[in-house]
Amino acid sequence: MATDARIAVGLASHPKTKKLIKRLGQQAAWNLVCLILWVASNRSDGDLSGMSAEDIELAADWLGTEGAFVSALVDVRFLDGEADAYVMHDWHEHNPWAAGADLRSEKAKWNALIKHHGRAEAARLMPEYAAKHAPTKQAASEPQQDSTSDSCTQDASSMHAAETSSAPSPSPSPSPSPSPSPSDGKPSAPRSAPFQKPDDVTDQVWQDWCQLRKTKKTTVSDTVLKEARAEAIKAGLTLDEFLGVWVFRGSQGLQAEWLKPHERNQGRGNPDDANARANAEAKRLLGISEDGVIDA
Repeated sequence: MATDARIAVGLASHPKTKKLIKRLGQQAAWNLVCLILWVASNRSDGDLSGMSAEDIELAADWLGTEGAFVSALVDVRFLDGEADAYVMHDWHEHNPWAAGADLRSEKAKWNALIKHHGRAEAARLMPEYAAKHAPTKQAASEPQQDSTSDSCTQDASSMHAAETSSAPSPSPSPSPSPSPSPSDGKPSAPRSAPFQKPDDVTDQVWQDWCQLRKTKKTTVSDTVLKEARAEAIKAGLTLDEFLGVWVFRGSQGLQAEWLKPHERNQGRGNPDDANARANAEAKRLLGISEDGVIDA
């Protein structure tokens, strides 16, 4: 649904408008404006199929002779089509923003579902949209990295290798050996292992958080996790609970002071439990076992 409509400055002086006024009086021009605004709000694609002449005149607040307003609109070509299948003349040309409102809304909903739940769940909730925008067979056959992976940052050296791999060329090379690249003779950068999931975070929360970081185009590093642990302790949450709230919010970052009371208390029935978890987390970070012995 669009919240506004475009009306050209030349509408009042347009010959079609003058003909409409000549046939039905000055009031008809206002009814035309009312109809344009109603269509933008309720039939943003300009298609009035299924609406009778009476329905259209009610939408335009026409109070004159029944059928006269729609008949005049058709005669002067503000409306195209026939009974029960009318469309606004050149609506997509005159009101492109309103005409694309439904598509924009659908796309925004799809992107939001992917952001918060992943592509698979989005496809389950919006099967028709997913079918229309399904990847090609070639793209579908290629391995994809999504939230089902235990690692969340893409290996930079693997990406470089994929881009510069020695895949067969569609045409034979004129030289038996490839041309030297600027990097020849230089030691390759060491491969970085994918960041491992902490033991105190569940698989689902980790996957969802990794997907969120990927969507926000931010990395996962030891520094980020250390800061997240520190904020979780401040909030009286476990790291798993803190990351879960982070995923639910869908934000790029999260600090303990930003949390609302219900977010701090989720999954906990007693404040003492929160203190106990915070103490246990602090001991774990300091390498102190349950019996008070510092691990070597």
